[in-house]
Amino acid sequence: MRAGSLRYIFPQACKSLKINGWMTFAAIVTITISLFLCTFFWLLVVNIDANATQMESDVRIMAYIKNGVADTEYASIKESIASLSGVDTIEFISKEEGIKSLSSRFDGVDLSQTLEGSNPLPDSYSIKAKTPADVEPLAKAIGAMKQIEKVRYGEGYVENLFAFTDTIRKAGIAIMVLLGLAAILLVAMNTRLTVYARRREVMVMKWVGATDAFIRWPFFLEGLLIGFIGAVISAVLVLVVYYNAHSYIASAISFMQIVDIAKLWPGVFGFSILAGILMGSIGSIISLTKFLDV
Repeated sequence: MRAGSLRYIFPQACKSLKINGWMTFAAIVTITISLFLCTFFWLLVVNIDANATQMESDVRIMAYIKNGVADTEYASIKESIASLSGVDTIEFISKEEGIKSLSSRFDGVDLSQTLEGSNPLPDSYSIKAKTPADVEPLAKAIGAMKQIEKVRYGEGYVENLFAFTDTIRKAGIAIMVLLGLAAILLVAMNTRLTVYARRREVMVMKWVGATDAFIRWPFFLEGLLIGFIGAVISAVLVLVVYYNAHSYIASAISFMQIVDIAKLWPGVFGFSILAGILMGSIGSIISLTKFLDV
């Protein structure tokens, strides 16, 4: 593109933004809100995944040994469990350790004294699976061993958790797509109104020999600028809201893991700018197709 063309394109785009102030403002606000909500759902999915991953790592299969099994068999039981496919780690928990752990959940009350020295808990093994998919098959295989009384791993709860996470992820992606399409359509409508108001100018430029590219560039740049401005505003709002939400949730719900914004900020800013530019640019391209067919 020649320098003379550039001297026309940039001022013309800025002039159009100023003349169509209210439509420009409406398009910027729409892109800002759309990108803010898109980014919000993205961050929501990221944090849900982080907490789900943490919960996955905390899932343990508890295998309780039958009463009457000799201590000499414990080594072979451990070897049998360790040889199963999908086992990551295995840890023996004696009945004494079990009663101490249970006592700690009751504000340090010594349950062994409360139970007058008796300990009804069995010895057990705590097994961690390599992946969530290995948990259920492992539990069934371990439960089939003759020395094992019963197996617990939070069955039902774990499956529901993973199903909920998957639903949230899919819903977030669908909402992001719909919001993006809505923003593109509004930018397209804004640019179409601008082109319609200047349709005679476009027709004259076509008649005197101006190329479609020469006519298209000011409108394309206008949509790009609208998208960029909306993206920057959206990114700043996301930073402010996420930072304050992080501080509040960290103090109010201590057990929930919130991903640090410092780790997400480059991705958030890059996503916002790229998505905003694409929304504005695509909206402009869509709106010009009809008016260039003179």
